[in-house]
Amino acid sequence: MLSEDRRQVLAALAALPPRRREVLVLRFYLELSEAEIAAMLGISPGTVKSTTARGLAALARALKETP
Repeated sequence: MLSEDRRQVLAALAALPPRRREVLVLRFYLELSEAEIAAMLGISPGTVKSTTARGLAALARALKETP
């Protein structure tokens, strides 16, 4: 990833609510499964799925708005 692209993604990620950021980092940076994340955070796998979807949608919106 180019350094400017990386900076934009990290800034958008930092702007997310803590739980969404946490789930996305565990899923995509640490490559944990939904079941592993659910067990680690004490939430259901369904909550992991919905939090991931909402987090990715928010990142997409934030990155579209970035000039």
